[in-house]
Amino acid sequence: MKSKAALVFEGNAVLELLTHARTAPKHVSPYGLTADPGPGLMLVKDDGIYLMSNGEPGLPGADTVNRVVYARGYEALPVDAPVEERMIRYDKVKDAVGGDDFAEFLPAGSFEKLTVDGTVRIELTASRMSICIIGGKPNQRTGTPST
Repeated sequence: MKSKAALVFEGNAVLELLTHARTAPKHVSPYGLTADPGPGLMLVKDDGIYLMSNGEPGLPGADTVNRVVYARGYEALPVDAPVEERMIRYDKVKDAVGGDDFAEFLPAGSFEKLTVDGTVRIELTASRMSICIIGGKPNQRTGTPST
């Protein structure tokens, strides 16, 4: 893992996941460790790095069981991609967040200031994670961008 990885997600797509999580009748936690963690997203690393809703039943994706929003540049490659491309992507994902697959719960409240035209930036180190909401339209009360 690099000393610091920055993962960027499109606001509009993340808001779709959050809407699903907030309206779902049930919520799951990574690996079933918590009975009901409430609505939120899961940050997942496997063939790529992505966010998905923790709402049940899941939000179907176009080509996946659950809809996911990949971090820019960390999308999973198709299974028929050349081995060389798959190895390059594997190394890039591993360098960013380590070699082990994982899922980490992020409460919906962490994304309160996210707007459709904003982005989510998740910064990871070996011992810390921070979530930053970037851009978006100015706050109606103060006239300043949401941060």
